[in-house]
Order: sequence, then C-alpha cells, then structure tokens
Amino acid sequence: MGNDSTTARVERRTVRAPTAPAPRASQPPAPSAPARPRRSATPLAAAPAVPKTPTAAAPRGAPRAAIVIDDLGQRLEDLGQVARLGLPLSIAVIPHLPASAQTVREAGRLGIEMLLHQPMEPREEGGKNPGEGVLLVSMAPGALREQLRRSLDAVPGAVGVNNHMGSRFTEDPAALAPLMVELKERGLFWLDSRTTAATQGGDAARAAGVPEIERDVFIDAERDPDFIRGQLRRLLETARARGTAVGIGHPRPETLAVLEELRGELLASGVTLVPVSWLVRPAGTAPPGPALAAVPARAAQAASAARPGAATP
Repeated sequence: MGNDSTTARVERRTVRAPTAPAPRASQPPAPSAPARPRRSATPLAAAPAVPKTPTAAAPRGAPRAAIVIDDLGQRLEDLGQVARLGLPLSIAVIPHLPASAQTVREAGRLGIEMLLHQPMEPREEGGKNPGEGVLLVSMAPGALREQLRRSLDAVPGAVGVNNHMGSRFTEDPAALAPLMVELKERGLFWLDSRTTAATQGGDAARAAGVPEIERDVFIDAERDPDFIRGQLRRLLETARARGTAVGIGHPRPETLAVLEELRGELLASGVTLVPVSWLVRPAGTAPPGPALAAVPARAAQAASAARPGAATP
C-alpha cells in the first residue's frame, strides 16, 4: 500500500453494499506468457491436504476478521514467508514487479486468495513512486480502464482490487467512476485501503453497484513489534465490537515475526480469521475462488531456495 498519507492510522467503520452482486467464483488461470524470472528460483512446494482451521467452520454470528498483506511481487520469498504462517490471509500483488508473475502462479497453486494492489496517484509527488501502471486523475476514462485491464491481466485470479498509495486518486470521484465500471463488469470487489481520510472509494463503489469494504486497522504503520502486537489486538477488538474488521499489513520482517508469534492467540481468540472476500459476500454464500484454510510450514519452506545466494536443490 505504501506510506501514502499522514492519516495512515485513521480508523472508520467498515461499509458493505448488501445488495451488490457477489464476485463470480473462479480459479486463478495460469498466465499465458509468464515473465522470465531474473534468477533461477525453486517454486514453493504444493500444499498437502491438511485439516481445516477454524476459518472453515465459524459459529453462526461469530465475529470475523480479515488480514491482507499488501505489496507482494517484489520477491518470491515474501510469499513463502506469508504462506508459512499457516493463517487464512489474503495477499495483494503489485503488478509488473520482478516477482509478480511468479508470486501469482505460486499463490494460485497454494490456494492463497489474491487481490490486485493497483498503483494509484498519491497526493504528494515528492519522493513517491507508485510504480508501473499507475492510474492518474488526468487520464481519460478509456485510457484509465485500459491501464487497469493491463494490471488485472498481470494478476490473473484476483478476486478484488485495493489501492497502492492513491490518496489523490481515491479523493477524485470522476477518476474512480471508470475504475468501478471495470470492476463491476468483471465481478470484482473493491477494498479501500484508506490512505486518505477523504477517500471517495466507498461511495464510488456503491454508486456503481460494486461490492466494497474498507480497511479498519493499519497493522504496521509503525515497524515497532509492540505497535504491531497492539494493532493486531485492536483488530480483534474491533471485530468483537462490530462483527467484522479488516487489517492491512506488509511482508516486513517485524510484521511477519509478530504474526508468527501471535498465531496461536489469533486462532484461539474467538474471532474467526477469514480471507477478505468472505467479509464482502452475503452471509451463507460460498467464497469466490481459492482461499487459504491452512498452509503447513513445510509447504512454504522451499521458498527459501529462491533467496539470492541460496543453493538450488
């Protein structure tokens, strides 16, 4: 998502469109022409059959929370570290990065739910680079939709879209309108990362009939482990108070270490962890596409072979 705004810790109520159509179920197809890896990399081992976590059998009316890990695509080993946690997380993949294509393929094989983490124009230009394929408020609607299509083609199997940076873009209803038309036509949902308190993303999605939800807690707005622990517990408290909550974090060492440390606490909290799409669906409907129920550690340990300098078995 990037450090796009000083309002990174603004927390607001999650909003959903109850009458919006649910995204279509689909299995992520393999890219027809995957990008060549920059170095030899061993793919993650396929996950063997494992018992379902509490995610699959939540008591009726139990509070639910989703954790989305943003900024995947720079290194394949980031996916391995996320998968090794064995938690029902969703990931958001930035298109056109060195390991984006590999990350998409391996996440599909492991059954990890994916979103497109679409680069969007930040409010302040200085020192911020949203990346290739950025959506700008100055784009004509047709050009904007074509840019978005290229990004979606780079992350096949994505069940939704959230913004990478984008404080300026998500404040502009005219810029958001063609984006929402494309999401509506593809049956995708919108997750507003809320990089600005003035975002119009939810309103634009509802106006277009696009299922939508928004971030409640930034898990690692600060990289201090104590802060991250507090934010994860805040996510659980929010879910207990409201019924649902969404947290967004990043594949940083501190974040992953705290998630591993608190794994037992999260699963035993009484709050059911679910992929984020499960919070967008009407109650009782099946989730779209694959969702990570549990991935044992051995299913992702092979990702360590993809690290620079690691020996290839």
